[in-house]
Amino acid sequence: MELSRGVIGLAGGDLEIPTVAIVDDRSLSAAEKLARALDGAGLWSLLRRVRRDRKPADLRIVIKPELGGFAIGSPTATDPRLVEDLLDLLHDQGFSDAAVVGTCDSSAAWAENRDLHALAELLGYRYETGKGRAYDILDLADDLAFDAFPSGCVLHGCAISRLWLNADCRIVFSKSRSDEAAGYALCLDTLIDVLPLTDKDSHYRRRRDPGDVALALHDVTPAQFCLIDGIVAAHGAGGRRAPAAIDTGTLIATSDIILADYVGALKMGLDPTVSPTFARVTRYYPVAQRYIIKGSLAPWPKWQNVAPTALEATKLRQRAEWLDQLVEPWLQCLDPELFPLRHPLNARLNSALAPFFADTSNAWLLDILNGLLGSIGQAIEVYRTILDKDALRQSVMPLGLDPATLPHSAPATLVEGLLQLEPAAAAAPRVSPELCWRNIGESVVFRYVRSLPIDFDLFTRRVDIARTIQFMNDYLGGVLVVLAHDGAGRPVYQAERNVYLPQPNYLVLYQGKPIDVSKLEVVQYEVDRHRLFWKTIKSENCSATYDDGIATFERTPDGTRIVFTGQQQFTLPPFWQVFDPKFIPGLKPKLVTHAYQTFFDRTIANLEALVEGREIRIGKPVDEPSTPPIELLMPWIQRLLEMGAPVLTQLAGQQRTGGPSGETDTDGFTHIGPTKNSSTDAELWGAELSRFVEGLNQAITRDLMRQQ
Repeated sequence: MELSRGVIGLAGGDLEIPTVAIVDDRSLSAAEKLARALDGAGLWSLLRRVRRDRKPADLRIVIKPELGGFAIGSPTATDPRLVEDLLDLLHDQGFSDAAVVGTCDSSAAWAENRDLHALAELLGYRYETGKGRAYDILDLADDLAFDAFPSGCVLHGCAISRLWLNADCRIVFSKSRSDEAAGYALCLDTLIDVLPLTDKDSHYRRRRDPGDVALALHDVTPAQFCLIDGIVAAHGAGGRRAPAAIDTGTLIATSDIILADYVGALKMGLDPTVSPTFARVTRYYPVAQRYIIKGSLAPWPKWQNVAPTALEATKLRQRAEWLDQLVEPWLQCLDPELFPLRHPLNARLNSALAPFFADTSNAWLLDILNGLLGSIGQAIEVYRTILDKDALRQSVMPLGLDPATLPHSAPATLVEGLLQLEPAAAAAPRVSPELCWRNIGESVVFRYVRSLPIDFDLFTRRVDIARTIQFMNDYLGGVLVVLAHDGAGRPVYQAERNVYLPQPNYLVLYQGKPIDVSKLEVVQYEVDRHRLFWKTIKSENCSATYDDGIATFERTPDGTRIVFTGQQQFTLPPFWQVFDPKFIPGLKPKLVTHAYQTFFDRTIANLEALVEGREIRIGKPVDEPSTPPIELLMPWIQRLLEMGAPVLTQLAGQQRTGGPSGETDTDGFTHIGPTKNSSTDAELWGAELSRFVEGLNQAITRDLMRQQ
């Protein structure tokens, strides 16, 4: 057995040196490999530390296997026999309170038999181990807690099962799988599936960054032990959509989930950071500085990974949420007897498209399709950003900074520095009655002033100065964490991360980034004046160098005076970096003036709306349920058929006047035989095309009638 030690980065906080056991001895049975992997990775010593003075039977152990298979013996699902062997080994050591846990995944929306217990049974779970021990399969969508995740966390306010939350030992038993969008999917991906909402792809992988989700779970409910079933793994360009089985004969075990994915990726011959989830998590939990490898890290021979072009094309398609949801059931290879598709149209398209695109020789066509769908999705987002903002999806993300690492003098220093902006902004050239601005380096220093005939006390009661940034124009989402309060319970020191649409909005046409910044803020309250100071600490997407400012609400004899002072420097899209408008005399000042005037005029309109009690948020809530895309598509198909059916039927009838050249079966399709007439090739093709369209019309009409 090869023994090696690694030095990679900062340890993830565990004082024990983690060990990774890689067992691939071909002379051992799967059960023997499992036993050796558990011994080598130190599961029993870990459980002794967790147990302390309690009896082994008093420990509550939960095992989360990978259940993402679509056929018996699927290489994308953890082998049920291995899970049952693990239960037997736990029982042998006295740990009898162990259960298998899981939830439904997104496929339950479009395929039958995907609820937890039906799926487990079809995949081969017997509820009794090889040694006759009964076990339960428990649903992590039951008995939910909603207060487990702290403020500033991407999952704040989301639910998680108390069973998983309160377990003494959580074991993730993943599967070695290639993945079309992430390169590979191992323990961190399986960990995400402990969350309860059924449509996990939408809620935890599209609308939230899956790396942030895995990071939140690792913070609050970490897996104490991880296993990767690679005895028969899923490799190939098709990923989980069209998996190809490969016998690697390998089991991987460790107490460190980061190391588990790291080693699993190396065995595939991959850079572990090709997975955005892994790359995101390791920004905060780097691979352990000291660890022990028992076994060989050499890549598996004959392992095939997803091509880089396919990775990028799939990522592009997945960003188009609605289109991705629409085509997913069409492309997934599955056993239609075990997991029939819910909608007849999905079933028809799946039977034609899934086998076609499972053929690796057609991979280039799928790349083109994915790229096309992604481009359509991008065009839709551009349209919504400019013309239909309420159709956008609101953003949710973690705070992105740790205020505990900042010095205690940060609030005072922040205010002192921002006050220096006021004289420079006030002396800037005035470009409108409300706005004045000037350039300092590459940044814009500005001052915007408006007076409203609204009583100051009423205004400040309805418009919380501490949340002013959230009330600004085009605010798409964010998170606010209060760090200190005054004697009246009002926030005086806080950290905030916020996301705005590209400013000005038309920059989205040039692939302009949303403005994503994390800030520290100080709030001041006086009898006749409220002020908010904010300073940019970081920008996760590098969209801003400066986005600092002061918001002031002050009493006037006629109402309330609002002043925004700030310094901003945003990253321009590549086009505008090449085509610099300053080389066209007078163009850049007009663009800047229009952008700032529009932004703050609309912000003032938002503040007035708040006083009047009107809603100002743009976009749909992040966890709002979505209608299955096929149900949205069917009315359009039905409308097209209603418009075209009379013409097509008449055309088909005219072509049949010369007598049919075949018989029509009970499903409405005509089987064409040899013909003896003297029609030209063009006429024959026209006749057969008409018959095909008529048959398709009749088939889809029957499907629609079944749905009603």
